[in-house]
Amino acid sequence: MKKIISIIILMVLIITGCSTVEKPNDSSGEKLIVYTSFYPLNFLAEEIGGTNIDLRMVIPNGVDSHDYEPSMKQLKNIEEADIFIYNGAGFENWADKLIGTIIDEDKALKASDEVKLIETNGIADPHIWLNPQNMNKIGEKIKDRLIFLDEKNKDEYEKNFNELSKRLNELDNQFLKKLEHKNKDAILVSHAAFAYMAERYDFDQISVAGISPEQEPSPKTIANIIEIVKEEDYEYIFLETLANPKTVDIIAEETDLKTIILNPIEGLTEGEQTSGEDYISIMYNNLENLKKALVN
Repeated sequence: MKKIISIIILMVLIITGCSTVEKPNDSSGEKLIVYTSFYPLNFLAEEIGGTNIDLRMVIPNGVDSHDYEPSMKQLKNIEEADIFIYNGAGFENWADKLIGTIIDEDKALKASDEVKLIETNGIADPHIWLNPQNMNKIGEKIKDRLIFLDEKNKDEYEKNFNELSKRLNELDNQFLKKLEHKNKDAILVSHAAFAYMAERYDFDQISVAGISPEQEPSPKTIANIIEIVKEEDYEYIFLETLANPKTVDIIAEETDLKTIILNPIEGLTEGEQTSGEDYISIMYNNLENLKKALVN
């Protein structure tokens, strides 16, 4: 897989050449071209950049972000970016190969460099956006980079970020407040995507699959989880949007657990897009479902 991506990048370089893009001219009136790898970073860039940027997202909504591979056309187009914002920490297995080839290092913003990573069995957990404090830190870095590239719109970028920061801080405060008095200290989840949320709000996650949802659980893991459920009287097991519920359904059927959604917000479903949901509204939905499992 990595070899295929390398070959595609090489072909793009041959076709397009390794041209560099100068810092935009503030007097040109042209919008910054901002590429984000996937939805949470796109949300931040859109909220902060507003109508002053030409925003484009590599991984479409409605697909599994973990295994997505950009097309040759997408890779060619990314070369146009004034800034490319990606998660890192192994989340986009194709993105690191772009830096220094298709995208100059000074045009890349790696979000995971801005936060403290959590490791599980020596593997960095990439799901950093599920802690609103991390989103705030990444958002501030995006704001600073936009101002550097487009100083004439500094006041608007500052204003937009400050408004977003207030919303993220309020979201964080509501999680702290509503999960303060918990009756349980752990949740059952389909895959281990929620370490940053769990650390921030003081609960544990017991996962069916590993950090990647494609890591199929062994029969022993499934049997252990069923035993835990029987011993500790869990009521719910959390499913995710955009993930295969097969194994979770088996566990739920064996243990009479109720299934409930905990959204890792890697991308918006068609229904979420239609109803105008965004990162913050979905996080509030997550909070209500966490209350059912941990507090009620």
